[in-house]
Amino acid sequence: MIALPKGYLKFAGWTLLIGGAMGVAGQLLHIGDTPETLADIPDFVKAAVNTHVLLAWASILILLGMPGIFLRQSARLKTWGWIGFPLLFIGMILEIFHGPVQILAYPIIFDHVKDSETLKVVNDQINNLMTDQYPLSLAVLIPLIPGIILGMLLLGIATLRARVFPRWLGVLTLVALVILIGGIGVQTINVFPVIHLVFALFGGMLAFGKSESVSVDAQVAA
Repeated sequence: MIALPKGYLKFAGWTLLIGGAMGVAGQLLHIGDTPETLADIPDFVKAAVNTHVLLAWASILILLGMPGIFLRQSARLKTWGWIGFPLLFIGMILEIFHGPVQILAYPIIFDHVKDSETLKVVNDQINNLMTDQYPLSLAVLIPLIPGIILGMLLLGIATLRARVFPRWLGVLTLVALVILIGGIGVQTINVFPVIHLVFALFGGMLAFGKSESVSVDAQVAA
């Protein structure tokens, strides 16, 4: 029997709920990765910095609360269900990595862009990520999407099988996964808010759900 600190699941729920809501807002406010013209640079950099500060803290709060989703279902999770946690953790923490570039580096980089030719070069380097010159960066870029996709797949199925959270939440997780996969290749559509929405809903269930016992075994029976 694993004892949890009293109130931990409520804490996890609130961090997921707040982080998920911040993530949805941040993704909806996301304006793209590069400015189109020289005149756009001041407003673009300000928006990019503010948005990615919001998204960075959203991911941090989600990572803080994510263990609560799996601990709440722990007594009814198979081994494969637990694998969803490290996959989602890897995907979400790697998703944070591009944030510091926009928060810390963009104000410096674009401050030195004074003509359209330089802007084009900088935008091309950002959009292509210069992986041909720095191939080790692929170790961060490649696992990101598969981690989130496989993690959500396992979480959705595990939630349906465990029957601790409402069935619709497991179904919604799988629907969000389908939306994510379908929209990844369409650059004009931002499908990433659905990921944060799923975490916010799990958080709401933990935050406003029935008060749980401090032991994992007892929680499932509650």
